[in-house]
Amino acid sequence: MQKLYIKHSLIGYLIKVAGIIVVAWGVLQGIIYLVGMSQMGGEYYDQFGNVEYTGGLSGMALFGFIGILATHLLIGLLLVGFGEIIDLLQRIYFKLDPQAEQEWKAELAEKEKAELVKMKTEVPFWVETELKRYYDEQQTTFDSIEHTSDAYIFKVTVDGRVEYVEVGNFKPRILSEEEAEKYNK
Repeated sequence: MQKLYIKHSLIGYLIKVAGIIVVAWGVLQGIIYLVGMSQMGGEYYDQFGNVEYTGGLSGMALFGFIGILATHLLIGLLLVGFGEIIDLLQRIYFKLDPQAEQEWKAELAEKEKAELVKMKTEVPFWVETELKRYYDEQQTTFDSIEHTSDAYIFKVTVDGRVEYVEVGNFKPRILSEEEAEKYNK
């Protein structure tokens, strides 16, 4: 099952994910339909003229549930199969042209590396806003913010001194010198 969702091509992967979403939506829609139909009841008169009430799972509710489930399952499996065909064609292309596969892998590694560098150099907007608010309350301004090895600890330069600040809690917290030592590298 894990090999089914290896990204050989983005389009094939997205189509397979859409197929799984269609199946999940069909199961959910079928359950909602089944519950709704089983809640509906009716009344009829028996042979003696007494009123009888019906409810619960009836043939119509089960028939509708199976119909909805089968339809969505069929469409979802067709989408997953179509995504697999696209991936298969991509693998065949890579077997015929190994140079293209090497270029594709190099390009993919380059994109991942660029994303990692971007994540490490850009400070998220919410962190910048939270620190600006905190230092405004302290009536000072900070000069710069840098990442550390921890996602919630930032190196902040304030009035020529360096502070290590933990964000993500209710209020930013300045780390003590002992806590900040491991981020001083």
